[in-house]
Amino acid sequence: MHFSKPDQYSDHVRTDLVEMLPVTCGRFLDVGCGTGGTLELIKSRGAAYTAGVDIDAESIKKAKNRLLDSVIVADIEKDDLPYTEKEFDCIILADVLEHLYDPWKVLKEITKYLADTGYILLSFPNVKYYKVLRRLIFHDEWTYVDAGILDITHIRFFTLKEIDRLLAVAGLKTVQMKKHIVSSQRMRLLNKLLINKLDSFLAYQYHILAKK
Repeated sequence: MHFSKPDQYSDHVRTDLVEMLPVTCGRFLDVGCGTGGTLELIKSRGAAYTAGVDIDAESIKKAKNRLLDSVIVADIEKDDLPYTEKEFDCIILADVLEHLYDPWKVLKEITKYLADTGYILLSFPNVKYYKVLRRLIFHDEWTYVDAGILDITHIRFFTLKEIDRLLAVAGLKTVQMKKHIVSSQRMRLLNKLLINKLDSFLAYQYHILAKK
């Protein structure tokens, strides 16, 4: 990974993603774990083993104060991870892959640590989000900011179709997909009138549960 998350990322507990998990027992790996809050939540729900990886040493220092089994500092694009093949029942990559130069290679490499019956839980910002396109089309703006879809540390950008292609490269298939819709009431009404034809524009993020 080539980025260090601001505090609002590192400390954020992804309850929205945890609710998508078929089970919360077994062995979990959170890649880009931040300060470990999401792993701690999973641990409290019965996980047998929780491991975390993050590039930011300060975040890992905080994570070590939580009730987790193992957390390490590592750059997943450069460092070998100390895990065995098929070791984990679930691997989480929450808003991580868009920060990487080669997310296709990384996801394929990470997948080798996943049990044959396991799941990978991912989230991606949607570059097709209507506010991003509106600023680009009508104002000629593609302005990077500290956080959000145009986060200045984002290297790659994804639509839902590109996410599917990324998963295919890693030998994964989607078993559940949720759209995190963020829009005005007016846009929601228009979308309803159009029988949800605007979903791909109103989705701020995609949450994906995948398996081999």
